[in-house]
Amino acid sequence: MKFPKPEIYEQFFEFTPWGILIDKVISIILNEVPQNSTVLDIMCGTGYLLNEVNKRRNDLILEGLDLNNDFIKYAEHKYSSISFHVADIVAWETPKTYDLVLCTGGLHHLSPDKREIVLNKISHLLKAEGLAIFADPYIDDFTSESERKQAAAKLGYEYLRSALLKGPTNEIIEATIEILQNDVLELEFKTSLIKMIPVFHKYFKQVQANKTWQENESEFGDYYIICK
Repeated sequence: MKFPKPEIYEQFFEFTPWGILIDKVISIILNEVPQNSTVLDIMCGTGYLLNEVNKRRNDLILEGLDLNNDFIKYAEHKYSSISFHVADIVAWETPKTYDLVLCTGGLHHLSPDKREIVLNKISHLLKAEGLAIFADPYIDDFTSESERKQAAAKLGYEYLRSALLKGPTNEIIEATIEILQNDVLELEFKTSLIKMIPVFHKYFKQVQANKTWQENESEFGDYYIICK
């Protein structure tokens, strides 16, 4: 699977509904996370989220990791005051525990078996009163492979349509189309919220799902899930 260049990846926050979701997560961190908390961002991408937090909450101890070496090099250069690591979360181990663990736009990159490994790992990375925030796009529920592909195409089309309304460059359009293709062909592993909620409950006592997009009554869209 091909990832966009870091510069293009960061433009998704401006041109797609993903930016609305990330802004909400940032707001929660800024307003609700206690002073001097330790924060780990798993599959942190280019470090955009951590930097937005760091600009307004420099009391927090921030750490990010991602498997994509290009993204981490970009993050280390652009956001040098934050600690970043190249690592595969499935295999990564640390003796540390954290007050807050983030995983935004990460779970859908993992196959179902790896997703469970990571959720279990995150549950053990949290301090006793710690908090985990997950953010991801979800598709309509499905009962067959044909329905899954149709649901993935539906989400991808709405992402593309939303981006086109904001007048993006051709590079953004191409990258958004690639997301649709990756989802339909299951090069990524977006699933429905209905299927994921029981999985979260296997590893966390409290699970609260909240939707940021779409605003209508559709099942598909962007959600953030707070777990304790």
